[in-house]
Amino acid sequence: MKKILLGSTAIVAAGMIMSAPVMAAEKIKLSVGGYMEQWVGYTSTDSSNLGVGTQDFGGFAMVQDAEIHFKGKTKLDNGMSVGVNVQLEASQNGDQIDETYMEVSGGFGKIILGDENSAMYKMHYAPSDYGIGMNSGDVTAWNKPLTDAEGQKINNGASYRQPFGSTYVEPNGVNDSSKISYFTPRVSGFQLGLSYAPDAKQDNNSLTNRDQNNTDYVMVGANFVQKMGGMDIGISAGYGTASDTADGTDDEPEATSFGIKLGMNGFSAGVSYANFSDHGAADAEGINAGVAYASGPMGVSLAYYGGEKDGDKTSGALNTGQAEVDAIHLSGKYAMGPGVTFAGTLGHSTYTSEDVAIDNSVDESSATYLVMGLKLSF
Repeated sequence: MKKILLGSTAIVAAGMIMSAPVMAAEKIKLSVGGYMEQWVGYTSTDSSNLGVGTQDFGGFAMVQDAEIHFKGKTKLDNGMSVGVNVQLEASQNGDQIDETYMEVSGGFGKIILGDENSAMYKMHYAPSDYGIGMNSGDVTAWNKPLTDAEGQKINNGASYRQPFGSTYVEPNGVNDSSKISYFTPRVSGFQLGLSYAPDAKQDNNSLTNRDQNNTDYVMVGANFVQKMGGMDIGISAGYGTASDTADGTDDEPEATSFGIKLGMNGFSAGVSYANFSDHGAADAEGINAGVAYASGPMGVSLAYYGGEKDGDKTSGALNTGQAEVDAIHLSGKYAMGPGVTFAGTLGHSTYTSEDVAIDNSVDESSATYLVMGLKLSF
């Protein structure tokens, strides 16, 4: 049924694209944009966790993130718009090119083809957060769990695109894998999105061995936005799965996400939730809740993130990768000018674990941090 649905969607999309002449007034011309963030912070760790070896991750640190975006769009004579987006990593990162994709949009909605997040991810709503990005795995940049004598540590991995550290999720954390996505026009506040990814690869044109890898990822996102009695309301839901799993794998990994955000007179509040099931040791859930207020160039937010990762089980006992995280951030921002924002976060987070492979000296890692930085968009 899933393959029939995907095939039908592809045929309809192709028909809409080819239904009219595709003459363009002029070729696409690229513009340059992007962002840069530079953060400086001080971390104070719990000294009771320094019982194994020489491990002190406290003190001052610098963290940066930057991308350069090349974008272009043209409008065809049939009324459709066609665009391109290539995002170059400009900071310390193993991936040279982040997203790279094409867009085709018109009265029928929008189609995205290439390495880009799925509809499940892009349509998700979460609380406003004006600081270092609690709901994106950034907590791990300022609280690094310690390692015991055997090399085991509280698992702070799987924080990005996975529920242990973010409610913006996709099954197996497929992230920017090559995919095709379709988004309907928004009707009476409702919009629906559907994504299909043949496999989990990014920046790779080779064929995938379906006997050894999960394939045929299907991801669905939906949201509703409306203004009611002066209140702005946003509600989202998402679901994703790998419909064809590797040989010897019985369960199809599933990811779900939900979010709600309310706003009125500068105040906003929101809650978001995500879950991984049938992901083996990566099974996890996370919740993000927060409130915020913004007026003119200034804003302040208070947010909480709680995540729990199941890990592997042996004879009913958690023994590898089990972990929990609790984090709370008080953040503020001030827009100094167009594209220039000063921001800061006072945060506290704690990682705990009942992993039997970790000795008692590192079964908890706690840190308090004060971080300030400049966020530039261009």
